[in-house]
Amino acid sequence: MPVTRAPRRPARPAETSAVDEAQVQEVIRRGGSVAADLHPSALPEEEELDALKNVQLRLYESQIQEIDVIRKKQARGRRPLSRHAWLLQAIEEKLDRERQT
Repeated sequence: MPVTRAPRRPARPAETSAVDEAQVQEVIRRGGSVAADLHPSALPEEEELDALKNVQLRLYESQIQEIDVIRKKQARGRRPLSRHAWLLQAIEEKLDRERQT
């Protein structure tokens, strides 16, 4: 199979690369925005009521192994839930029980 070269782009004329310094400084002075500023949740007037928070959880190795055994039993031949999903499910079940009392 023959291989061909990629087509060459035409060279830019030298006069287009010369930019007025005053225009460059004006763009810099105007500034810009970052993606976080454009995201609706980043706006102070629209604060999130239920924001995600990171939590560090320390478990004994034996507890992790026990969780893994239970996860694999519940999977019944399918792919087991991740530990994270399993722990979230357990937390929700506990919260539901506590709400009912």
